[in-house]
Amino acid sequence: MDNFEMNINISPTDKNYNYYQSFAKQVSDWYSDGKVSELASQDTRFMLEQQKEKLKSLGLELDMKTEKPKVDTERVSSISYGDNVFVNSIIGGNKHITISVHKSQNEIFRYTGEGTLSIIMQNPKEGNLPSPKTPVCCPHCGAPSTLGKLEDGCEFCDSKFLMDELYPKVMHFFIKEDNENYFEENQIKKYILGGFIFFSVLTIGEMIIDLLTGGTRINIVFEVVSRLAGSLFAGAIFGGIAWFIAGSVGSVKLMRKSARGATKTMNSLSFCHKMRLIDPTFSTEYFRDKSMSLLKLMIYSKNPQELTICKCDKPIPEKFREIVDMTYYNSGVDKYSFKDGICNVSLTFYTDSLHYHNGEILRKSDKIRMSLRKVIKKPTNLGFSAMAVSCPSCGASFDAEKLKNCPFCDSAYPIEENEWVVTDIWI
Repeated sequence: MDNFEMNINISPTDKNYNYYQSFAKQVSDWYSDGKVSELASQDTRFMLEQQKEKLKSLGLELDMKTEKPKVDTERVSSISYGDNVFVNSIIGGNKHITISVHKSQNEIFRYTGEGTLSIIMQNPKEGNLPSPKTPVCCPHCGAPSTLGKLEDGCEFCDSKFLMDELYPKVMHFFIKEDNENYFEENQIKKYILGGFIFFSVLTIGEMIIDLLTGGTRINIVFEVVSRLAGSLFAGAIFGGIAWFIAGSVGSVKLMRKSARGATKTMNSLSFCHKMRLIDPTFSTEYFRDKSMSLLKLMIYSKNPQELTICKCDKPIPEKFREIVDMTYYNSGVDKYSFKDGICNVSLTFYTDSLHYHNGEILRKSDKIRMSLRKVIKKPTNLGFSAMAVSCPSCGASFDAEKLKNCPFCDSAYPIEENEWVVTDIWI
């Protein structure tokens, strides 16, 4: 990783800010009316399509909206880092999130509250453009092609594109609806009010009991006022304590979620270091993004074993069919090996997921394990996508996500020489 740059609370005039807000609207439009995001990469689009098809197979509809935060000023920050070809930017900000799931037009799940939307955006480095042979899908018709062909004109729809129309692209996005401000000041008012009501009820109950048992009263009005004032004071103290405890518990819970997988850090760094010795173009960020993309494809596909990237010998556990949405928190390498030019690596992903089970949507914290394999013969193609590949035999472009053989010359495409494949997955 090089050219590291961090910007806190970027200006609305910054181009990354505008890309971020545009994608936030586009992803909401996708879930509400199926309008395809122009900024989404071909892999991100394919993942969203797979998720929608899976939901449809279960008779479900998922709607997700990201809006300006209701309780705080919107702040957007970014971190940028470069590899050999691309500049990757992680852009995140606070949003008001609404997620709902319907079954036969009946709402069976709803979340609304403050959260965060983060995106990973990719742009070619200035002065270091990707090769014209870089596979890419036509933004107009979706046909597999290359950068060079699209600049001359798509062979299927004849649309022409300039480089700045093909990039940037959002490679991944994450919505964390439970990333709340657990110490929001407006929440303390509710706790104090609750404390006041609690102590007022106790006070009034005590006075009624005293009256019924013959207790004497010097000045009933003065006593009621003074006792209610005492209830307000007690409510403020105990409500404030309850607010602090609730905030602390919530913050600890969030930190614990984010820290899952921290024990695998050294093993992950060791794996990435050895990979870079074999392949200098390999990067930690690339592998993190690639493994997350493969995980989402496996989770969101209604028939994952039909995917070209799936080389699993065992049946996919039925429990994966329950997962309809997933929030990524962390991941780490469990073990890895290099033998005869082939790398095998096993990882653990820590996520919060929405499970559809027995007619209900349940939120669960999952630990998903996945094994990957790749032939290590040539430098990593950082812009590779299985949705748009070039056949090594005849040079034709096609979608290797859906076809294992070239549709023009029928040659088997060597997917493992260019892409990591999934050899096992379990939960």
